[in-house]
Amino acid sequence: MISLRTMSLAVATLAILAPLSAQAATTPAGWYVGFNTNLSYQEDANSELSGVTNVFSYKSGWGLSGDAGYAWGNGIRTEAELLYRHAQVDTVTGTNAGTAGGGIHNKALMGNVFYDFDTGTRITPYLGAGVGSSLVDADAMRTVNGATLDDDRVAFAYQGIAGFALALEGNWDFTADYRYFATPDLKFKSSTGVRAETENTSHNLMMGIRYTFAQPKAKPEPVAEATPAPAPVVATSKVRPPVVAPVPQSYMVFFDFDKSVLTPEALRIIASAAEDYKKGGYVRLVVTGHTDTMGTAKYNQKLSERRAAAVKAEFVRLGVPADGVAASGAGKGSLLVPTADHVREAQNRRAEIVLQK
Repeated sequence: MISLRTMSLAVATLAILAPLSAQAATTPAGWYVGFNTNLSYQEDANSELSGVTNVFSYKSGWGLSGDAGYAWGNGIRTEAELLYRHAQVDTVTGTNAGTAGGGIHNKALMGNVFYDFDTGTRITPYLGAGVGSSLVDADAMRTVNGATLDDDRVAFAYQGIAGFALALEGNWDFTADYRYFATPDLKFKSSTGVRAETENTSHNLMMGIRYTFAQPKAKPEPVAEATPAPAPVVATSKVRPPVVAPVPQSYMVFFDFDKSVLTPEALRIIASAAEDYKKGGYVRLVVTGHTDTMGTAKYNQKLSERRAAAVKAEFVRLGVPADGVAASGAGKGSLLVPTADHVREAQNRRAEIVLQK
């Protein structure tokens, strides 16, 4: 039976995540794999043998799991999960309880379905549910009505899941979630030959790492820090040669994932651009911020504007008049390296600087 504590947690989780469902998730289509560690809290279990009911209480347990799945590009993910959980018996109470000992093991193969909620940030909450089969092993569990349970049974298993993924650099995510895991009551053969009916439910806190396989991307072209156009050649004549206008120059600086902080390399490039601006006869600097395709268009527009503003602020600090610098953001709409949506690409996280006459 699902406890009141479990139901309350599920309701609270839904209340927190419901506002986020207004946006469609942008999880890209593709395969992924994950690995998790598990802190398990096995619920107290009633165990009945020959009309006598004892209660097993367990110590905090542990577990491991691995999964492989596919994201369908619309927020839905499906996966297969292989898990192991173990909890040691702490105490046994009730009539003729005897000495406590032994433990319970769950080895399960689960099929899970998730929905990811796109928040436009590095954090992606998700809800999920799973069904499967568990080999439940009562390992020398003492005692029920004076008898020991040392048997195993294969049983239908189900679980409810609520958690979040935190995007890391590259194609890695950190994941953390809560999982309620249960099977129907099981009848284990006891040392007296009579079967004892026993409950098997647990609350589990999971933490892990997930790797999403990168989609094919276009090979990036080399990016030059400055790309001055060749100066026009002026033919020799008796006529006074025309005055040649300064040649426009462009620069590019790059940012870390989901950041608008200027790196040391970016500061060096901006300083070079500021020096060229001051001595080259240019009257205007145009700065355009860009992002990769992670997150929503609205979030990336704001991020690109922050990146452009950070570059402008550095120019002003270096002595370039503020009214001589035009800064704007292009969001994720102008990619240097074409990618699918929701793909991290370092060369798209940039700001372009153009010196104009």
